[in-house]
Amino acid sequence: MEIYDDYFNESILLSPSTNDYLNLNKYKHLKNKLENNLSKSYIKQQKQLHSKYLQKLIEKKQSTIYDKTLIYICNEILDYYKFNLNLTPINHLDNIINHIIEMASGNGLYIFETKKDYLDFIEKIKIFNEIVEDIISNMALGIKKKYTLPKILTIILIKQLKEILKKESYKNNNIKYKLEFDFNKECSNIFIPNINKLITFLEKYYLSHSRDTIGMLHLPKGFSEYKYIVKCFTTLKDIKVETIHNYGLQEIERIYNLMIKIKNNMGFNGSLTNFNKYLQKRKDLKFKSKKDVISHFKKTLSTINKTVMKTQFHNNVKENCAIIPIPKNNEDFSIQAYYVSGDIQNKRKGKFYINLRNIYQLNKIELESLTLHETNPGHHYQITYVNKNDTIPLFLKTYNNDAYQEGWALYCESLGKYKTYESYYGKLVLEMLRALRLVVDTGIHFYGWSYDKTFKFYKKYSFDDDDKIKQQLYRYISMPGQALSYKIGEKIILDLKKKFKKYNKYPGSSKDFHDRILEHGPIPFEILKDIIN
Repeated sequence: MEIYDDYFNESILLSPSTNDYLNLNKYKHLKNKLENNLSKSYIKQQKQLHSKYLQKLIEKKQSTIYDKTLIYICNEILDYYKFNLNLTPINHLDNIINHIIEMASGNGLYIFETKKDYLDFIEKIKIFNEIVEDIISNMALGIKKKYTLPKILTIILIKQLKEILKKESYKNNNIKYKLEFDFNKECSNIFIPNINKLITFLEKYYLSHSRDTIGMLHLPKGFSEYKYIVKCFTTLKDIKVETIHNYGLQEIERIYNLMIKIKNNMGFNGSLTNFNKYLQKRKDLKFKSKKDVISHFKKTLSTINKTVMKTQFHNNVKENCAIIPIPKNNEDFSIQAYYVSGDIQNKRKGKFYINLRNIYQLNKIELESLTLHETNPGHHYQITYVNKNDTIPLFLKTYNNDAYQEGWALYCESLGKYKTYESYYGKLVLEMLRALRLVVDTGIHFYGWSYDKTFKFYKKYSFDDDDKIKQQLYRYISMPGQALSYKIGEKIILDLKKKFKKYNKYPGSSKDFHDRILEHGPIPFEILKDIIN
């Protein structure tokens, strides 16, 4: 509809890097532009844009599914600016600098296709100085208003920024053309002084003002801000933090009992902790090399395509999903695995990244569930399905709805065959991880759990070793609320599936249900529930 096109055309002019994700020819003229979403002018224009379209949509006599979705998005963005979340604009995981560095190296969303693309990129990053200046000024204001990062996160961020410079992570080693200028030198001239400036600010000034606490409730408006974040990451308007915490505790108990049952069925007489250690040490469940890891995931994906995708889905996307290691320069700061989607024209392939920093931490028991989650029918299938669907408006194709996307991907883990006890136990291990997140995230940011209390609780139920647990906890401290999206999203989808199957009692109902969940794209669960119900 015209209103969606108008909204998207105005929003992409304000945030031109949106097309780095989409890669549409219509907006190729924006390839040399990058927004600074911390600037006062950007914030003012964002408020004006979303207030305008909110009013237009409210005045419409009839509301479609996409009208309701755009109203939801407008309200969410306008509410964001009521809080102080932009006073902590960067950490080691939510890091605009690392995002730009990855683009420069050729490992990010930006596609280097022609000679002009290299020139455009240099033009694009001329705003980098302004971005760094606003990061520093916002963090300095955060000190005055008592909004700072936890000290442990500031230390990690400093280390990450120093690693970027030390390893020259911005260097592009796969330049396709003989250029009339030194691309890497131009990048280094922009990146090095500005990153050094930020490091100096963090070390000399910010670190000493960083807080010793880790939860949001210790910030001046932390409770209300965390509740807003919970609403954003669940897309449920009336959900209570206490309900999430208690659901997590219930799920931990349920999954724990299933794990005990598997242990007993395998004839293991010791405790679950000892059983986990036994599985961790089994040589047949270890990978022999980094190449072996990638090979096993590719074989698992091939099997899933021949089984789950044929029996559970009407439409199979033909775009292949690449399975590759996380870039070496980011191994120490990245999570275990993640997916980066392809673009609409399929010039940038969808990629499943695996962290190979320590392959001895990896275990084959998680192969099937992790592949289902990240590739087909999880993230790769769902996002490619949306990108190829011409009836879904562009604004929704760029809406980052974690509850829908992560909830869907976790739900997809339940579709696996799991023909061995070990494989099914691996599924439970990952499900336990998501249940723990509900308790730990709310524990840290709403109930004020200390790091030590959180670590001990997590370790009691986790399959991971201490180093991996530490990395997980840093993630939940860095990104409040995000970890809730998996299990809450899965719960909504499973509840809807029960209702759908109750009224559709025939063999093809699972395929039809999946179509119903996917057909409108990543709409908020408040709206999706109404559609299915």
